[in-house]
Amino acid sequence: MAAIIQQAVILAAGLGSRFAPITSVIPKPMLPIGNRPTLDYVIAELLESGIKSVIIVVGHRKEIIQTYYQDHPFIQFVVQEKMNGTAPALYLAKELLQRGPFALCYSDEVMAGDPPCTRQLIDVFNRLGTADVVTGIEAVSEAKIRMYNSVAFHEFGEEIVQLTDIQEKPQGPYPSTYTAIGRYVCSYRVMEHMDAMNWDERGEGTEVYVTDVLRELMGRGNIYGVKYAGKRWDTGTKEGWLDTNIAMRDHQTRLWPDAKL
Repeated sequence: MAAIIQQAVILAAGLGSRFAPITSVIPKPMLPIGNRPTLDYVIAELLESGIKSVIIVVGHRKEIIQTYYQDHPFIQFVVQEKMNGTAPALYLAKELLQRGPFALCYSDEVMAGDPPCTRQLIDVFNRLGTADVVTGIEAVSEAKIRMYNSVAFHEFGEEIVQLTDIQEKPQGPYPSTYTAIGRYVCSYRVMEHMDAMNWDERGEGTEVYVTDVLRELMGRGNIYGVKYAGKRWDTGTKEGWLDTNIAMRDHQTRLWPDAKL
């Protein structure tokens, strides 16, 4: 039976240091694309994918995000006080999640696809039936692999692969030029796995990534990648943010502008 996936977590707590000094005033997820904050496009994608409840993990300049969305009853917030990585940020949402599968989004990646990226992943998650995680993957340049992550996989078909390794920001040899993008559909087993993880044991200043959790779970062989059919913009870099605004200006793509938020 297909899972009804109605909850999502958005990670939006980062400092946005690459956009300093403007991010000392405006949190990076609220930087505009056209006349709307980046975060609007992520939420709109989720709504068009069937999500009914959104949990946003906030941190830096959190009051701006909380005030902007205060009239949206389907949005809840949790606060990441310590900037110790994306995995601890996700774990903070545990108490607001039901014990079922959920979507996970990074707030600085904007997608355009039909169906929406999250909907594509939900459909594959339900089709497989036994996945711990389904993520989108795409081929990128070597320079971007070193900024993002690199995945190893087998059984590559037209759409779905089984992931066997993932390396975060590899500076040496890397498995492939495919990277896992900032969209996931996760079973609740991801949260259960993180129950046993002690973030403080990893040393002061050490960041733990969602990809670290995925790598530990890969021994089960239930992590899958979907070759993403659509466009992705990394608005976490100045170049990517400008490219996204240019795409909007030139009407090169539809970034869910009509969603009612």
